[in-house]
Amino acid sequence: MKIMKKRLLTLLLTGIMATSLLAGCGGSDSASKDGAGKDETPTNEDASKPDDSADNAEEPTEKVTLRMSYWNSEDTVSALLDYLAEAVPEVEIEYQFIDNDNYNTVVDTQLSAEEGPDIICESPASALKHAKLGYLKPINELGALYSDAGTNVYSYDGSVYALPGISWFEGIWFNKDLFEENNIALPTTFDEYIAVCKEFKSLGIKPLAAGLMSWEPMLKNSMAFVTAEYLSTDAGKDFGGQYREGNAKMQGTWNSYIEKWSETFTEGIYTTDMLGIDHAQAMDEFATGSAAMFCSGPWDYDAIMEKNPDLNIDMMPFYGTAASDGWLIGGPGCGFAVNANSKHADLAVKVLEALSTVDGQAALWENNQGGSSYLNGAEFDLPEAYNSASSALNAGNVYCPWNEWGDAAAAHENYGLEFQAYLDGQDLDTTLGNVDAAVEELLSK
Repeated sequence: MKIMKKRLLTLLLTGIMATSLLAGCGGSDSASKDGAGKDETPTNEDASKPDDSADNAEEPTEKVTLRMSYWNSEDTVSALLDYLAEAVPEVEIEYQFIDNDNYNTVVDTQLSAEEGPDIICESPASALKHAKLGYLKPINELGALYSDAGTNVYSYDGSVYALPGISWFEGIWFNKDLFEENNIALPTTFDEYIAVCKEFKSLGIKPLAAGLMSWEPMLKNSMAFVTAEYLSTDAGKDFGGQYREGNAKMQGTWNSYIEKWSETFTEGIYTTDMLGIDHAQAMDEFATGSAAMFCSGPWDYDAIMEKNPDLNIDMMPFYGTAASDGWLIGGPGCGFAVNANSKHADLAVKVLEALSTVDGQAALWENNQGGSSYLNGAEFDLPEAYNSASSALNAGNVYCPWNEWGDAAAAHENYGLEFQAYLDGQDLDTTLGNVDAAVEELLSK
């Protein structure tokens, strides 16, 4: 399966939205109360008179309540919900937040009982699972309005089952003042990045703040390097598709790349004491100027600036050994899908039609600034804080390897946990072998 790349900032309008409108009208009773059963033909004069009777008055249309589930809090879609209230006035959306730790369990249980939300926010892995089980309604006409890079991960057996949300991506936030004050140039390769980290260390400045109590930082950092070195090349472009079918292994394939990336261990950029630091503590180190860099995404920008409004920051991508535009770990945000068993599936599709407009995407983007839309023709300017990542974004170098793992996508957490053990002394063959075993187990279910 091809690497899913996408131009985030220069989308062209290639299609028009197909509409499927559900219209409702009230009925009227032509018989008068005191003349029921009489066969009376109205005269021309009678027919020309307006009928003001209560029985003939059109009753106002009542709103239909549709439930939308998501693992993010309502403030991440508040502008979208306001927009949909105006764009689809016959619908009232009941927003259901379900904690991410329980989201899949709750939604799976409801869908298996032919119940559940009318509109479901899906990850690529859950969308694939639910599409295979027949729980989702195909939405091919709407899917055609989006780029393939956005819909590929939400497609199954030739049909699109969810519409991609605003993209997410992660790079390396850096303190511009620390770089400039110490005359340190931004790196353009992995080796230059290692050299920059060593230079900061020699100055007594922590090069990278990292909360490795979480399994995510090393997952994303290492996978970005493997993407640049292997997954984006002709030799590795089919690895994801092979991996999801059980026809490829990390052990024996990724070893040389991870060994090189492990210089982040040997050079003291990632250290074992970081295994006791959480994400918030690491962000504080960066925000207060105690560290030169911090790996994260747009979702942390506001929190960083709230802690230190005077901090001058920018984002750079991750790099491989060859000079390039760099790579960001990321991909389509949550996919919006329609429950095939919804009693109001047509209205749910109408809601997704409203989402599939430039105005709808702008409303979704308003609470997710930093990402970009996959809808053809929807363009949004990124803030200056992403200037140094613009080359990677413009090149479409945004990729999330585990999105291609299909039913085994949940094993990316195992990968992160194994890399915590790797930093703590576990050998590399065991580390990668354990990830392969977790993937094999998931694929066997």
